[in-house]
Amino acid sequence: PAPESFADLVEKLLPAVVNISTTQVVQAPGAQEMPELPPGSPFEDWFKEFFERRGGQEAQPRRAQSLGSGFIVDAGGYVVTNNHVIEGADEIKVILHDDTTLDAEIVGRDPKTDLALLKVKSATPLAAVTFGDSDDLRVGDWVIAIGNPFGLGGTVTAGIVSARSRDIRSGPYDDFIQTDASINRGNSGGPMFNMDGKVV
Repeated sequence: PAPESFADLVEKLLPAVVNISTTQVVQAPGAQEMPELPPGSPFEDWFKEFFERRGGQEAQPRRAQSLGSGFIVDAGGYVVTNNHVIEGADEIKVILHDDTTLDAEIVGRDPKTDLALLKVKSATPLAAVTFGDSDDLRVGDWVIAIGNPFGLGGTVTAGIVSARSRDIRSGPYDDFIQTDASINRGNSGGPMFNMDGKVV
């Protein structure tokens, strides 16, 4: 039967789901040169003034930020997320459920499976979740998706397994679980749980 509520299970799982905040320096395109205009063109003075005001300087690099989700798999501080969430990042921070912010370093990453493993140091043991066996999932089973997309606290959705072994032509390991649980913006890297509270 469908559960009356997921609240008890979600309460146990939320502390292990984290926000991943990354910062990357993005090089701005080089300075633009004034276009070649025919001598005596009425636009010549206007363009000249425009480019002189801009100084003809090289554009400065800027810092870009992105956000995703992840989950703690070991109380010692190991965090799993998607590789695309941290790819190219110069700085990675993990924001816990209680708003504690920890610096993270990349332990390993695999672009083909789009997975990355991060390590954080915490003065206290962290809440962690374990992996389940996705082979045991059946079409029609309940699942819960949890994310922490903007560091505002967890977002929780529930649904069922709609299909298994989906090939969406995204790489050599296409064998996806399809669900009708809503995956909110910024949930990349977040976990999907079975009813035993294990990541599938």
